[in-house]
Amino acid sequence: MIDENHIELRTLSEYNYQELFELLHNIDPFKYPARIESVRHELELRKERNEVPVRLIPEIDWDPLKFWK
Repeated sequence: MIDENHIELRTLSEYNYQELFELLHNIDPFKYPARIESVRHELELRKERNEVPVRLIPEIDWDPLKFWK
C-alpha cells in the first residue's frame, strides 16, 4: 500500500500484535478515526483466529473511541 506521500506502507496484517497496540496509542483518533477502526478490526480478527494468546490481549473498551460517529 502507498500513502498520499507515496511512501510504501505495510498492511495491518504485516504488523505483529505489539506493533498494532502501539499504533492504537500513536494514531490521532480525531484526525484518523478510520485508521483506529482498521486496527481494532485487525486485532479482533487475530483474537478470533487465536493467533495471539488471549492473556496478552487487553480488553479494550471501544465505546469512548466512537466519538467520530
